[in-house]
Amino acid sequence: MAGRALQWKHVRHNWEIYLFVVPMLILIGLFQYYPALSGIIHSFYRWNGADVSEYRGFYNYTSLLKNNEFWQSFELAFTLGIWNLVKMIPAVAVAVCIHRCSSDRLQFFYRCLFVIPMVIPGIVVVLIWRSFFFEATTGFLNRILDASGLMNVLVWLDHSLFHWGVFMAGQQPAWLGDPKLIIAACILWGFPWVGSFAVLMYLAKLQSIDKEIYEAADVDGVSWWSKFTSLEFPMLAGSLRIVVIMAIIETIKDAGMILALAGMTGGPGGKATVPALFMLRKAFIDQDMGYACAIGIILTGILMILQKFSNLVAQWADLTRGQRTRIRLFSLTLGIGILAGSHFYFAEYRFVSLAVGLLLLGFPYGVLTWPWRRLAAWREARRRAPASVLPTSRDRVNPMGKTTEWGLRVLKHATIWAVLAAAFLPLYIMIVVSFKTNQEFYLDPAGLPTVLRWHYWVDAWVALSPCLANSVFISIATTSLTLMLALAAAYFFARFQMPLSGLFWNAILILMMMPAIANLIPLFILLKDLNLLNTLSSLIIVGASGGQIFAVFVLRSFVEDIPHALFEAAEIDGANHWQQFKTIVIPMSGPILGTVGIMNFVAVWNDFVMPLIVIRDYEKLPVTVALLRMAGEYIKFWGPLMAGYMIASLPVIFIFLSSMKLFIKGLTAGAVKG
Repeated sequence: MAGRALQWKHVRHNWEIYLFVVPMLILIGLFQYYPALSGIIHSFYRWNGADVSEYRGFYNYTSLLKNNEFWQSFELAFTLGIWNLVKMIPAVAVAVCIHRCSSDRLQFFYRCLFVIPMVIPGIVVVLIWRSFFFEATTGFLNRILDASGLMNVLVWLDHSLFHWGVFMAGQQPAWLGDPKLIIAACILWGFPWVGSFAVLMYLAKLQSIDKEIYEAADVDGVSWWSKFTSLEFPMLAGSLRIVVIMAIIETIKDAGMILALAGMTGGPGGKATVPALFMLRKAFIDQDMGYACAIGIILTGILMILQKFSNLVAQWADLTRGQRTRIRLFSLTLGIGILAGSHFYFAEYRFVSLAVGLLLLGFPYGVLTWPWRRLAAWREARRRAPASVLPTSRDRVNPMGKTTEWGLRVLKHATIWAVLAAAFLPLYIMIVVSFKTNQEFYLDPAGLPTVLRWHYWVDAWVALSPCLANSVFISIATTSLTLMLALAAAYFFARFQMPLSGLFWNAILILMMMPAIANLIPLFILLKDLNLLNTLSSLIIVGASGGQIFAVFVLRSFVEDIPHALFEAAEIDGANHWQQFKTIVIPMSGPILGTVGIMNFVAVWNDFVMPLIVIRDYEKLPVTVALLRMAGEYIKFWGPLMAGYMIASLPVIFIFLSSMKLFIKGLTAGAVKG
């Protein structure tokens, strides 16, 4: 629970506790808030980031709202966000299947297996899909479609029903070269979409279900579907809501994966341009920094509205009657306005405007809040009468029968192994191709190599070892600095409710809603003015300033749960705040620090948009950007290239596997709530 509130007259006895939060405030003030304020100011100027600075007023904003390419980027972001709902299905199915395994050792074995493809750097997975799956003539995707007969189905659908004009008999579609297929490629890459720690998060939530409930359900003959709908899905609903919201937000503000897949231009005709990529193109290709800053400000506003809207949906039951009435009126007015505008001003984007308008119209009548009200009712019913939660059939001992029971077991494990096979396919490709010559690769891309050519690995190590060392140094330094400052700040917020602590906390919450990429342009200019461009220090400082925002949010909850009796006993013994922090907080924070540290390390290791823009010299590049440059060469030697991909993936895989128990312990201790 939160610490007791202190008034100004008592501050003199605890003034040194402010020293715990000052380093964090300095870092986020300089590298988060200053770029944001600079972006707001320069959004009213025609500015190239250097010598041109001409006041324009609201011209950048009015011009942006009339820009068709800008609205098309939001239409793409909305489309990809909707498809993220479909991408959640494999992760949920796998988590439920693993959770229902009766053996704890088998559960741990499956978790370890899923960790390996999950922690492969995202840029590596994108490059694998770009090079091997989406290639027109020898790509695996076209081969799979041909072998399974699905290509004939697509040709028939194209010719008879939809008239896409992309699937022709005897021709192989170019997924990344056709404007009509590039969006489908952006949706398909990464299949079966089990990454981003989703499986582990769902498993951590499912572990809170008492096994006795399953035993009682088996005795009563409850079906597997009733277990899912009545027990497991309600338990996952909170995490699913978080994942959906974060996926939509990430789709709007993230440009990394689209940039690696389709390039800075957004693919053929710019069809794969998301809002963040549109901003980067305006800044670094068109050299219109002021216009790019205006895009960043609009992105920030839209994302804050989305997050506020999601909070209202989740907290609808706790709102007062007056608050609900005001929200209903505002939602109805805005929904009607958007629906009307879809016929006059947004005719080209009618699908997006109609969807948003209908959502706003349905919100006042509880369409969006209905699942969460049902979830609350289910939890209340379970609390009052646990035995009545599940539908029972006491007149039957085992209605499914032994055959059906064994069939469900086989289906459960078959589902896990099928998803595992698809998830491990990129890793398998990297391994087998890393030993092949180009001739062997083109003759049989997926076959096993006849000779293990280890000198390809040696060549890749020689080329990438400096960049690999850079990534190790950047990731360790950034993670260490993040954890050190975040834990100290968490102690400040959790120990007492000091004067100004509410202001500081709200400043952190605002940064959690603010997309980092929206401040990228003024941050780039700030680093240039501080002579930090093309330095590893810039990546470490900026990474720590952004990473500690989430870390403080998680660590504060953990520190608040430490029994206050420990602090009171330390105070009686004369311990000051530093001694309490050293002897109580740090020793007890091992699991949660491990969890947050692993997540931060992987995020820093996988980041490549920031170093792609900031670092120029090859010897200073992190390994992710080096791989992107290697993949962009016209003449590729597939063996050394795939060996380089494996070398870049092995450190993250090793770290995550070696700390699996610590990560799971942190999750189950409440590190990730929802």
